[in-house]
Amino acid sequence: MSEHMRAHHIESAVLYVTDAHKTYAIPRNVAEKYLVKEQSVSSHDVFAKLEQKLTKAGALLKGLRTREGLTQLEFSERIGVTQSNLSNMENGRRPVGKIVAKRIEKMFNVDYRYFLG
Repeated sequence: MSEHMRAHHIESAVLYVTDAHKTYAIPRNVAEKYLVKEQSVSSHDVFAKLEQKLTKAGALLKGLRTREGLTQLEFSERIGVTQSNLSNMENGRRPVGKIVAKRIEKMFNVDYRYFLG
């Protein structure tokens, strides 16, 4: 067997698994003993759940907070709401409201209308 063929045979017998930014080379026959269930998940299925969870206003609010490098507590203090209310707004469980949206506009120089409806 040529060197190229041996290298290819060895590579196909190894499964590379990445977890927490570390990559492991596991022999395929060992990994197959731990196979739970073969399934495929579409990106639509994954992101549909995300779209259901976040409203447009909530996603924009969270994006703005992240862009500014602020925790929920820091951001909520700047716009005069509780951290719990901010969390509810980000996760679509509570609307942002015009008064809060105008505070966000004043503090972060963004159009308040993005956060309404």
